[in-house]
Amino acid sequence: MTVDGHTLALSHLDKVYYPRTGTPKGEVLRYYAAVHAALLPHLRDRPVSFLRCPDGVEAEVFVAKNPPPGTPDWVRTVDVPSNTGELRQVVLESGAALLAVANLGCLELHVPQWHAARPALADRLVLDLDPGEGADVLTCRTVALLLRERLAADGLAAWVKTSGSKGLHLLVPIEPAPSARVSGYAKALAAALEAEHPELVVHTMAKARRRGRVLVDWSQNNAKKTTAAPYTLRARPLPTVSTPLAWAELERAADERDLVFTLAEVPDRLAAHGDLLAPLLDPERARPLPGAPAAPPPTGSPPTGSPPTRRAQGARPAQVLHPPVEVMRPAAVAAVPPADGLGGGGVQYELKLDGFRCVAFARGGRPACLQSRGGRDLAPEFPPIAAAVARLPEGLVLDAELVAWRDGRFAFGELLRTRRARAAATGVALGLIAFDLLALPGRDVRALPLTDRRRLLLAALADVPPPIRPVMATTDRAEALEWMERLADTGVEGLVCKAAAAPYRPRGAGRVWVKYRRGDTLDATVRAVTGPAAHPHALILQLDDGRVFLTTPRLTPVQSREVAELARPLLGPPATDPDHGPVHPLTAPLRAEFTLTGRPPSATFLRLRGD
Repeated sequence: MTVDGHTLALSHLDKVYYPRTGTPKGEVLRYYAAVHAALLPHLRDRPVSFLRCPDGVEAEVFVAKNPPPGTPDWVRTVDVPSNTGELRQVVLESGAALLAVANLGCLELHVPQWHAARPALADRLVLDLDPGEGADVLTCRTVALLLRERLAADGLAAWVKTSGSKGLHLLVPIEPAPSARVSGYAKALAAALEAEHPELVVHTMAKARRRGRVLVDWSQNNAKKTTAAPYTLRARPLPTVSTPLAWAELERAADERDLVFTLAEVPDRLAAHGDLLAPLLDPERARPLPGAPAAPPPTGSPPTGSPPTRRAQGARPAQVLHPPVEVMRPAAVAAVPPADGLGGGGVQYELKLDGFRCVAFARGGRPACLQSRGGRDLAPEFPPIAAAVARLPEGLVLDAELVAWRDGRFAFGELLRTRRARAAATGVALGLIAFDLLALPGRDVRALPLTDRRRLLLAALADVPPPIRPVMATTDRAEALEWMERLADTGVEGLVCKAAAAPYRPRGAGRVWVKYRRGDTLDATVRAVTGPAAHPHALILQLDDGRVFLTTPRLTPVQSREVAELARPLLGPPATDPDHGPVHPLTAPLRAEFTLTGRPPSATFLRLRGD
């Protein structure tokens, strides 16, 4: 047949390649012809290694890096660095070249994370999730969702596909970086996840340790390693395909069979959904690895490639900020501002997370302080976070959100539980997501523009392991809106939008920091509860602008119990309110979230905020 101007002699089309299903070689060629338009862009300029099965998957199978015997001379080949210096590999650029090598029994296609023109300079990060005995692809899903969140906290977006074997692959577009550095970042990420979830994750290859766990294989970022390409067939008993997935599709899979796709199914998926990995090919999606900001820091700032460290010979840097410090508080807005909407100079858009506001002070040999929005030290209630902050360089001060994570979502309710109850809970992870830097060792940086503080923040946290991570941020409004929608299922509340050129000045913060929430969610102070103290019926709320509302409708039994538990220590003696009758006033502030609807407006209670 003639393909792309080249004449191909396709032979033995009825030879059975997959005996279990009776799938012949002709079906394999037909499959690659059907998907080549989506597959080839993911191979562009990448040297291909093959798994050859010339007599089918149950006969001899072997790896081929050099061009297989019989490769047409018009198929492009390139020299690739190797220990011998003599390695030459195929680069597939056309449907004709793809069918030519498939006709030679090249069933599986594997590529490195770099291009032939720039060896060992990766533009993609990959994490291969491989389940051990007793685990499966649904276990991999749990790990994938945890990794997605950790990558997002580093400003990196991940896409996912099945491996076509037992597990999943996470793929991340990055600005070109040396493979060794990408591999180091991936290893640190996997190790940190294992430290936090040792019952679920392992990052070393020893099979004895993998029983019931998922190996997060970071090593495929090594310049000498390759990964199964999107849409490649696999040499498995069934003709399975490494198939791109939507995150929502992965999350709703009820059975591991929901995540197995064969050569008979993938062309129809492509026709229905297009290439779900197409965003990987958009250079605008690439982001720098943490610790590699695009621009240099201002004169006199610490190097951006490494975090500030303690001074030599035991000298302690001066701590220039001490708790409490006044924090900037964003004003609520009804719409996300445009890129020039906060006085010019650009806008930085950050994910609005669901947690406790927390200013973290690293104080050397003394215990860390976690200052709440109201000035209270949260360190005794959250020892793991306090311990992580204590390991930071003395004098470092972060403005951050203390969050809890459970079952793939932010779990604000876990923060309201007692320290003992949280310690006894399973599957709950705590984190500190930093969105601003207030001080370095010996230096107050609040007067610097936000763009400079952001660069210093990324540098300071470049080598810091979880649970401390920088917030996901961008200066692209459209990208921020996409993030907000894509991460809605994780509990992301909205966006905080900040003037990129503004210093950190709490007074007048509402003009340069604003927050956008989905819906009409507002904050208020609980002034009193109605009904019995043990079973409150409603709340009397006072807005920050002075307006007062009685919550309607009546609290649900679950809400009533939660309110009673948190409000009980703050209740004063019964009193009579002129508008609402018998009430129990609160002797100290308690914050709540609610929505206003209708005309005249009525308040619907959502939840209490423990911070």
